[in-house]
Amino acid sequence: MKPGSAGKKTKDPEGRFQSPFHKARIEVLQSLFAGEYLPGGPPPFTLTSTLPSQARLFRDRLGGTIREHRAEIDDTISRFSVDWSLDRMGRVDRNILRMGICEILFEPEVPFRVTIDESLELAHQFSEPEAVRFINGILHRVGTELAPAKAYASQEDGSPQPESGEKS
Repeated sequence: MKPGSAGKKTKDPEGRFQSPFHKARIEVLQSLFAGEYLPGGPPPFTLTSTLPSQARLFRDRLGGTIREHRAEIDDTISRFSVDWSLDRMGRVDRNILRMGICEILFEPEVPFRVTIDESLELAHQFSEPEAVRFINGILHRVGTELAPAKAYASQEDGSPQPESGEKS
């Protein structure tokens, strides 16, 4: 089973999609967010997680890859964000971008379209409405410039078209 394409997604009472891999991404986002406040960085994931084993493996791999390549990922965010330094971005937005860029660059099994859709869903759930367009624009630019084969393969399948990476 590929991360992000795990069987059927079910809708929660608010109508949001909640696949096991989406829930794994939420756990990574929560850990990264908490790590912004803790001197030792992101805390370990809970041992009592109810995620299926494949989603836990994906979560652990994604979190570990972000920690391992954090400087490169942050440099990529800085390079592709127009007039927005990392410090100026909201913590949630910055960490959603870290996750999305990590998936684009270091998770060949995750289709580009899935990365975009999942990142935008996280932005809808946890950030401000204007952040969705900002995150979409940056991730599309990163994909088309740094992983064009992956990005263009998804666009042939009907992936959302890129929007401006500028935040108003």
